[in-house]
Amino acid sequence: NSFDLHGYSLDEANKKINELITDSYINGISKLIIVTGKGLHSDNEKNPYVSKDLGILKYSVPEYIKNHEYLMSMINEIKDANIEDGGKGAFYIFLKKNYKK
Repeated sequence: NSFDLHGYSLDEANKKINELITDSYINGISKLIIVTGKGLHSDNEKNPYVSKDLGILKYSVPEYIKNHEYLMSMINEIKDANIEDGGKGAFYIFLKKNYKK
């Protein structure tokens, strides 16, 4: 399951990621692809998807997750995405198995 945070403010993105992780865990989904974009420091600064917020989201959304024990209790691993899934402009969240499902 892939989710694009383009156009979200930091608060909106954090709220959405909270919902997404919780809902995915409850529904037994094991892997999420979160697309944040590469931000202003990417090679293609004329890209219409590039914004200040995206540069912020790339770092702040994983930090938000790591700082919330409730979210981390549902997660096995967070890591950068492969090139075909967005590379440095995206990351994976691998969720634990929900045995209550």
